[in-house]
Formats: sequence, C-alpha cells, structure tokens
Amino acid sequence: MAQGRKRGPFKETVESLFITIGLALVIRAGVVYPFKIPTESMVGSLLKGDHILCNKFVYGIRTPDWIGIPYTEIGFDVPHTRLPGFRNPQAGDVVIFKYPRDRSEYYVKRCIATSGDTVEIRDRVTYINGKAAIRNENEQYISGQVLPPTYQQDGLFPPGETNIHQYGPLRIPQPGDRFTFTDSNRAQWFQWMNLMLYEDQRVTVTWQGKTHHMEAAQIDQWPRLVAQLPADAFQINGRSLLGYQYAVQDRQFFMMGDNRDNSLDSRFWGFLPARYVVGQALIKYWSWDADKPLYQLPDKVRWNRLLGLID
Repeated sequence: MAQGRKRGPFKETVESLFITIGLALVIRAGVVYPFKIPTESMVGSLLKGDHILCNKFVYGIRTPDWIGIPYTEIGFDVPHTRLPGFRNPQAGDVVIFKYPRDRSEYYVKRCIATSGDTVEIRDRVTYINGKAAIRNENEQYISGQVLPPTYQQDGLFPPGETNIHQYGPLRIPQPGDRFTFTDSNRAQWFQWMNLMLYEDQRVTVTWQGKTHHMEAAQIDQWPRLVAQLPADAFQINGRSLLGYQYAVQDRQFFMMGDNRDNSLDSRFWGFLPARYVVGQALIKYWSWDADKPLYQLPDKVRWNRLLGLID
C-alpha cells in the first residue's frame, strides 16, 4: 500500500497555526470574551485599563451578528440567535453588552433591575419596587453634593426626567407588554420609539417633504420633533402611527455604572434589550495604567489587580 506524502515542517506549522487560531476564535465566540475597560464609569469595581474576561456561556451563547475583518468596519450583518443559557442577567451582575445606540461599541455596566421592576432614585438612593436597593460596596460618587429636585438635567431618558440623583419612578417593560399610540399618550411616544428601534423596528417620519428614518444612533436628536410634529408624520413599519399597537419582544434591563456620577448608562439611553447582552464580567486578568509615564514602567502594571474576580 502506498503511503501518503509526508508533510513538511512548514506545512505542519501553518496547519497548526490555523487550527490554533480557529480554536481561539471558537472559544472567543462561544465561551469567553476579552474586554478592555475604556472609561472610568465602573470605578469602584473596575478601573480604566483593566483587561477582563467575560463569561458568554452563563446567559446563553449569542451567535455572531456580524462577519468581517476584526478591528475594522469591513464586514456585513448576519441573522443571529441566542442559545439557551443557565440564567438571565439579574440585579447585581456586571454585564458586557453591545451599546444599543452604536452596536459596534461594547459597554460594561452593573444590572440594577430587570423587566417588570420599577426603578426610582431619590437623593442618590436607588429604590427598586419601592424598596431601597442594597447598596453595592463598589458604588461611588464624585462628590458629596446631591442634586436637588429643582435642578433640571439635559439628555436624560426618557425626556422630562429631573436629574441623575432625582429620577423616576420608571417601570421596565417586559416581554408581551403592549402599548398603542394615541393622541392622549403622546408623552410616551419617544420612550416607545426608542425601545422599538432597539428591537429593530422601522420608524420613519415625513417632514418638510422628505421621509427620514429614525436611527438609534441619532435618536437623542428627535424628542422635540416627536413632541411637536403631527401624528400622521410618523410611520411604524410602514403603517400609520395612530392606533399602531406594539408588543415588547425582549427582556429588558436597567444598567448603571458603579461610578454613578460619571457613567453613560440607562439613565441616558434607556433600557438594554436581552439581544445585546454579550456575557457576565468574570475576572480581571491584566491591568495597565496608561496615565503613568514610561519611566515608571514597573508601576504601570497594577499587580494587585491581576486574576481578581469581579463582583
């Protein structure tokens, strides 16, 4: 029997390299996800420059929704799904997720409440369903000053909220909740449209003779128009807005940063749908202080943070 041609060392090396890369990609896609903390919004538990691993398995593996060249914008969207997991995100979990207003960005925040809960903040104290939430030991504030109810802060979700220290009460929608657009509930239109865009519905507005598509990335520019334009200017999935009934699809989460006064979170951009959840933050495997000069190279590594669990 003739023997197969013996593979040379170069070919074996190349094949081993491709197998290794393939296994790494499978593990990254289905089990763990490496993430670098880019901001100070989680100071208290996570520092800017921490490198962490995310457990993608616990909430259910999310199949890729984009195929392309990593670290570039060259690629295309593909249909995706989530396989069954052990449990859903719950209050207290530190979660990595796709930012709903720019799905190319990943955020990390702490889950404060979930679908069906009511969130309220009074004098910086967070209440869930009317009861003061157990304060996480990592929760921090920039100063001791509490914003009073008379201070109106711009850019909050939904429009009309007072400020980040005086917020709500706001109920988190749950799957199956239904709402119908009518003239009498116009004050809630923007909140509903925000949720619908996050759930991949199509919202358009005809204004000054042109039809514009509402995009999640620019939705914070729309509250004034939503409040002022006539109802017949809006279409939902190609249908007239008035009388349109929508049923919430996803489980929703309210996310906040541990650095409560310096965090772009659900108080500004709304509820996080389950479809954007990547996984639970698990462990810090590396930490690098980029702000220290190079001549302090040994001190740039935060040795005391290596291999620390995230809670």
